[in-house]
Amino acid sequence: MNNFDTHSMFYVAVLCPEEINRKVHQYKLWMRDHFGCKVALKSPAHITMIAPFWLPNEEEDSLIKTFNSFQAALSPVEIGLNNFAHFSNRVIFVSVTENQQLTLLQKTVEEHFIFQFSRNIKAEQRPFHPHVTIANRDIKPGDFIKAWQYFSKQQLEESFISNTISLLKLSPGKWNVIAEKQY
Repeated sequence: MNNFDTHSMFYVAVLCPEEINRKVHQYKLWMRDHFGCKVALKSPAHITMIAPFWLPNEEEDSLIKTFNSFQAALSPVEIGLNNFAHFSNRVIFVSVTENQQLTLLQKTVEEHFIFQFSRNIKAEQRPFHPHVTIANRDIKPGDFIKAWQYFSKQQLEESFISNTISLLKLSPGKWNVIAEKQY
């Protein structure tokens, strides 16, 4: 449906600090080495605010202008990471402690972008469930049980404060930050 010659993929996220990104990356590498899971390695450790969406290439400048115009009267958000969880047998992730301020940030970001790009970005129909993905989509059902036996015993507790959102674009094989904005 979408052609990389005419369209690009983007998403908006809160990135984890580099120290946490390195720790999460080690878990992603473990999944690659044990089960061949590579999809999550394409992105830095992050909490998605707007899920990946396609946009015609000629609209990228407009997207960046919209991104740079984002403002929110919100305080920096304290984000807690607390061990691991999963969505069915398809996604393993680091849990994010429930946080109303983070939920408000996600809603504010979503509304800002949908206002300008309603053809390309749709409001998320599922409840916001912030998480930091370790492995997704490329876990084989038989491997999930073995992987979850490992992750259910791991301990990871971190926290950080963020006042920045990032815009990422898919390049061949990797998501790259193309803009960052403090709110």
